[in-house]
Amino acid sequence: MKHLQVQIRRSDRLASMGTLSAGMAHEIKNPLVTIKTFTQLLPERYEDEEFRYTFQDLVGKEVKRIDRIVNQLLTFSRPSKPRFEPIDMTRVIADSLSLVGQEMRRNNVEVSTSFQEESCDVLGDADLLSQAFVNFFLNAQESMQEGGTLSVQTLEVDGAHAAVQSNGNSALPSWNASSSLLMLIKIADTGCGIEEDDLLRVFDPFFTTKKSGTGLGLSVAHGIITEQGGMIDVVSEPGRGTEFLIHFPVPKEGVTNE
Repeated sequence: MKHLQVQIRRSDRLASMGTLSAGMAHEIKNPLVTIKTFTQLLPERYEDEEFRYTFQDLVGKEVKRIDRIVNQLLTFSRPSKPRFEPIDMTRVIADSLSLVGQEMRRNNVEVSTSFQEESCDVLGDADLLSQAFVNFFLNAQESMQEGGTLSVQTLEVDGAHAAVQSNGNSALPSWNASSSLLMLIKIADTGCGIEEDDLLRVFDPFFTTKKSGTGLGLSVAHGIITEQGGMIDVVSEPGRGTEFLIHFPVPKEGVTNE
């Protein structure tokens, strides 16, 4: 059984590398084709002032696009090490929502929140978690092309009975395995939903069903959450929206970030 498990993990890694390589090649090749085409035309059309302005504007944008893709890839492959400290997760989520508030209003997305009244502290890195939540919120907004509702809820649940799944592993993080409470964060949208065959791939790098985007946002968010002991599950149905369920262990009194 152990030998088979090792083989399966190796196959999964090779499959992920193939997906990553293919996605990276596709995302970078498109802007390179544009740059190559305009560069080849430049010598014969240099005297055309309108062409020069178009060349300058378009090539500049494509270079920025490549730079953005590479930076996202670096963030995915070499994520920052979290600095664990007690944080108010509700405050982190509220601050993250404020960062995307204008984008939500511009796209006719209503934000609905339901936070538990008492403060819920967990151990984590507020800055990195904020980055992850912003990625979740923007992904939800992009799925609601005609507008809709983004719902965010926080509550404490019994760790012994919570249905937590993260890549088939329902164990609590080792640094807090004795925790009896979990903080549950629900992020739900009323967007287009995800096909059943795609549910297992939503966190794969470069996997996206959108016309634009690199498909790295949810991969980066997943890495940040799991690196800090969180677990993620996703529930979705085409045409009826998507819900991400994120669990964090609530430390007992006396737990430090050592």
